[in-house]
Amino acid sequence: MSAGATFSDLAPRVVSGLLMAGVGAAALVTGSFAFDLLLIIAASVMHWELARLANPLSRQAPWFAAVFTAFFAILIFYSQSPIWMVIYFALHSFFQAQFFYALKRASVLTSLAILLAVVLLHWLRSDYGFHTVLWLICVVVLTDIGGYFGGRLVGGPKLAPRFSPKKTWSGALTGWILSFALTVVFVSFEWISGPYILLGLFALFISVTSQVSDICESALKRAFDAKDSTQLIPGHGGVMDRFDGLTGATIACSLCLLVTNIV
Repeated sequence: MSAGATFSDLAPRVVSGLLMAGVGAAALVTGSFAFDLLLIIAASVMHWELARLANPLSRQAPWFAAVFTAFFAILIFYSQSPIWMVIYFALHSFFQAQFFYALKRASVLTSLAILLAVVLLHWLRSDYGFHTVLWLICVVVLTDIGGYFGGRLVGGPKLAPRFSPKKTWSGALTGWILSFALTVVFVSFEWISGPYILLGLFALFISVTSQVSDICESALKRAFDAKDSTQLIPGHGGVMDRFDGLTGATIACSLCLLVTNIV
């Protein structure tokens, strides 16, 4: 295969990636309302895509899934009661289940993971600040970049050929190395604080979780007999395809912070 064929999707991926990075960076720097709004929009679009996969015969289901997601995300973001938060999560899952037809259990679990991730990102930005969220996002991005270039330039054994035939162990390893190196830079500039080794291990754990989350979404798409969730983002597929890794990584990062209280 020629180099041109190998990197045929690189140009649209780069352009789309830069546009998304610009919007995300602006919202992250602005914080509060702008970042929350971006999270709500992303979660709603992901649910719109998920309902299109899980209920392809209904035109209304995807829109209902998106609207209910926005509604419950807002309630959870600004709720002061943990009990009510749990109730909102339960109600959200109940209503989403009504919009899914195929693979209902897997779809509801995916829906719950998406909502949990955006709520945790809201919490991380509020309680841990700009640099922690930036570090998390950069770990996920570099994991994806490492997987893309490592897999295409080095190749080798496949990581999960049954669900994601393009992913390789060389790409995964490249992503881990980049994530660890990024963490060293962040600690060196004191953007995040803590022991190099411990934070480096956190970065590896987050990177691995990002890859696992990506593979799980690929498995779900294969079960729906779909290559991409949609074609909303040129070179990337849908919003679910772009942010599947961040979903798992956010949950993993939050777990690390809750257990160790570091950063």
